[in-house]
Amino acid sequence: MLRSMIAGAALIALTACSSPPPAMPENATAVGAVAERSFAVPMSSPGAPPVIVHIDYMPSVSRGPQARFAGRIWASSNVASVEVRTNLFSINATKRGIGTFTYDTSVYDLPPIFIRAYRLRVIARTTAGVEAEEDLPFRIR
Repeated sequence: MLRSMIAGAALIALTACSSPPPAMPENATAVGAVAERSFAVPMSSPGAPPVIVHIDYMPSVSRGPQARFAGRIWASSNVASVEVRTNLFSINATKRGIGTFTYDTSVYDLPPIFIRAYRLRVIARTTAGVEAEEDLPFRIR
């Protein structure tokens, strides 16, 4: 009895520690698989602030060796790098062209404690280190 009460209290404490997922921003699309499409990339001077034009991403992913997590980001021309991260992982997106970035990675089998909602942060940076960020809802299931 005491053991189940302690386990229940621990579960409540862990659930209370996780923050609610953010709302879906207008410049993002939740997709099951990344489609071939394109958005206009604004041409910006190197000193201008970075702009995240659009994000296609998978809002949830199953864990396991065959699971894939992929997405595409369109940003202004002065964006030098894009980082996709949660408090569990950080992915440096591959630059495919001016203002176009992609990522595609495997999701390994995680312990059950990591199966929950997360805040997925997409951070675009210029060469000067100026950042633009969008926060997206994301779930490992």
